[in-house]
Amino acid sequence: MELAAKSSLLPDRKGMFLGLVSLGLFLYAYHDTFLWLVERYDNPDSHYSHGYLIPFICGYLVWLKRKDLAELPRSSSRLGLALIVGALLVHVASVWTHTFFTSGFSIMTLAIGLCLYLYGPAITRQLAFPLGFLAFMFPLPMRVISAVSFPLKMMVANMGTAIMERSGMPIVREGAVIHLTNATLSVGDPCSGIRSLIALMAMGALFAYLLRGSFTRKLLIFLLAVPVAIATNVLRVCTLIFVADKLGGEWASPEHWFHTTSGLAVFFVSMAILFGIMRVLERPE
Repeated sequence: MELAAKSSLLPDRKGMFLGLVSLGLFLYAYHDTFLWLVERYDNPDSHYSHGYLIPFICGYLVWLKRKDLAELPRSSSRLGLALIVGALLVHVASVWTHTFFTSGFSIMTLAIGLCLYLYGPAITRQLAFPLGFLAFMFPLPMRVISAVSFPLKMMVANMGTAIMERSGMPIVREGAVIHLTNATLSVGDPCSGIRSLIALMAMGALFAYLLRGSFTRKLLIFLLAVPVAIATNVLRVCTLIFVADKLGGEWASPEHWFHTTSGLAVFFVSMAILFGIMRVLERPE
């Protein structure tokens, strides 16, 4: 009985053939959407360079559950068929209007619909997080990112300036422009922290899923990703201000290696802090 249950999740030869044909049709239908994703991922000002990793993380999470999935009953749901049809209609409308944002999210809806239709509600519930985690691979419209990035940039500039002013450094801020004794630097959109915020929210969701604890603790670590990303980015701005004042404004320019390195360092520090919080929350209540 155990062997039969496990083999029931694997398609037969006919199923394999139909699956390969369906995959080919899927790649053909979503060709323009995938090109849009690659363009957004590879853009020098991209906020979604982590998007390439998301499908592999989802696949690994499914692989971890392979034994539990094999023991669940396999069925079919009409809701899945409805989601498949709805996702394809959204994709057609999106391609027609060149709105690739909605086309991207239709891929996630299509994956959920296929899982429901082919495997049923029980298996789909087990795969709820890996399927939902796909949302982090689809870039938000630039209007939405700009609407969040600008106030975030001003807040970071204000906080960084206030901290350095309290330390005794002569400093004057005019909007996003910071005047120092020996240099003037501008807090641009990359320094707003929106890029690390988006990536860290994805990591926060993953840490929340992996955390062995109550739902409250899982929700807490996900929400803490936002203040952690902001705090570490303020620290980065303070560092850039200090270095610009002591070594020259070119050290804080986007073309300088220190500017890029500090961005990477801030993200890894944020991940380390978030991981430390997860380990603390895993302790018994």
